[in-house]
Amino acid sequence: MYSTKSIRQFSWDDTAKVVRFLNEASGSMETEKEVSESLFKDWHSMPGGNPIEDCFISIDETDKESINGFIHFICEPTIDRIVAIQTVKPHTNRRKITTDFEQLARHYQGNRSLKFIHVQIARSDPEWSSTLNDSGWVKVKEYMNLRCDPSDTLDFPEYSLPEKFSIAPLDPEIELSEFTKLQNEAFGEHWGFSPNTEEEISKRISMERSGKEGILVIKENNKLAGYNWTLFASNGFESTGWVSMTGVAPEYRGRRLGRAVVTAGMNYLIGKNVGAIELEVDSENIPARQLYASLGFKMISETEWYQLTSRNIS
Repeated sequence: MYSTKSIRQFSWDDTAKVVRFLNEASGSMETEKEVSESLFKDWHSMPGGNPIEDCFISIDETDKESINGFIHFICEPTIDRIVAIQTVKPHTNRRKITTDFEQLARHYQGNRSLKFIHVQIARSDPEWSSTLNDSGWVKVKEYMNLRCDPSDTLDFPEYSLPEKFSIAPLDPEIELSEFTKLQNEAFGEHWGFSPNTEEEISKRISMERSGKEGILVIKENNKLAGYNWTLFASNGFESTGWVSMTGVAPEYRGRRLGRAVVTAGMNYLIGKNVGAIELEVDSENIPARQLYASLGFKMISETEWYQLTSRNIS
């Protein structure tokens, strides 16, 4: 167990307070993007995880009920790494909070035999950037967050497919095994991708914002060739859609199937009257960036991934 005066381990009794903190920190409170307690519980109960051991809270030393930060460690042994997902709110002592979390990350990694630990931060985050750079972490990746306003795409193109290809929603009862294989093959060479199990895929499909109807697959006859996994959130007044993942099997690349299935996914979300569609893309993935730009996406923010290897940990 790890604890200091300012950091303690998470317990399920903290759920309501942590969810409120996360929504306030992200500006999502009372919007369609507000995270529910059930979504939080599902995400932190993924197969192989243990939130009681993997999640920590930064508290105010003068007010133990006040949360200043939350961090969740995800172990991915198949690619020898740990991912630290962090949220730290604006605070007069924010640099101390990020420093405490950086030291916690070292401690957490030191108790496991995984080589890499990664953390993602906003590009415009001076406290985290200074903490990581001063502590020997190395920036290894940059990602772009993009948004498309459907009202600007009135002439949005219909997708076209080669002969013998079709697009339909995923049928997980029949296609889960093949879909899992497709996703792992499609992303096998992508930085930071950890192969998924059928159990993990099934869990994600069942979560809020997701659902089999929002996962569109391209088939050649009955063989899966590619997919677009969309997410959707609404509070009854506003709604947002996300292009969560798009993949094409290696043997099917070069046939514009990616454009077709992304377009189909966007049309699905537009049909649900979303106010915006958002996604994240690797800044080095030029073909994907060009595709999304041609479909009306514009950059709204950037993030950076930092890495620490076990040999850097003292």
